[in-house]
Amino acid sequence: MKTKFYSLLAALLLASGSAFACDDSTACKKHDDGFKFWEGFDVGVNGYLNSKNTMTAPEGYDFLELDYARSHSFAWNMGQYNIHLCHNYVNLVTGVGLEWNSYAFRQNISLSTNSNVVSGIQEQLDFSKNKLRTTFLTAPVMFEFNTSKNDQQSFHIAVGATFGYNIFRNKMIQEFSVNGDEQKRKTKDDFNINPFRYSLTARVGYGNFTVFANYGLSTMFKTNQGPKVYPVNAGVSLNF
Repeated sequence: MKTKFYSLLAALLLASGSAFACDDSTACKKHDDGFKFWEGFDVGVNGYLNSKNTMTAPEGYDFLELDYARSHSFAWNMGQYNIHLCHNYVNLVTGVGLEWNSYAFRQNISLSTNSNVVSGIQEQLDFSKNKLRTTFLTAPVMFEFNTSKNDQQSFHIAVGATFGYNIFRNKMIQEFSVNGDEQKRKTKDDFNINPFRYSLTARVGYGNFTVFANYGLSTMFKTNQGPKVYPVNAGVSLNF
């Protein structure tokens, strides 16, 4: 799986590098103008909503209740490309990035592996950490609006969609103590996670500081293999 990922990542970086490259310095300057408000690092709170748009775990899936104080998302938006629709006042934005999501469970449960349906296994252990982690390769398509020709003095707002593909096997990370001995357990499986994800996204900020929110339109779990919950996250973005 790692070989497949590195091959895919290399191909995307090569393709994006070719797209961002240009032969004369004037053209390069036009596209490398500092308006890279998606490119950078996102840090946020991670979770999901049920079909009623509340954070309550769906009926029959109480074991999926989250500890939001420990559920985080982190993204490295490594490359951005702008298509200028009206100078830099209106841009069409795309790019490529990686996003890591962690879902911290309140209950002492493990998710079943090699199962056609999401189910929880009640554990006798008292977990100090109990998280499901996923990794997605991401690409946005957004319309971005700016108020200034100077990126450091511009209020900016971007709206659109992000698309993701689950590139690694998902992982449960659990930490617990047995007779005073601290132990760590890692379990890899797909855990019935939907490999494809598409979300509405909005980003608002000034200069290099941005706040963002993503609302999933695709379910977190595969159809008929888990509850209908939709991934969401929100946080801050730092651009360099």
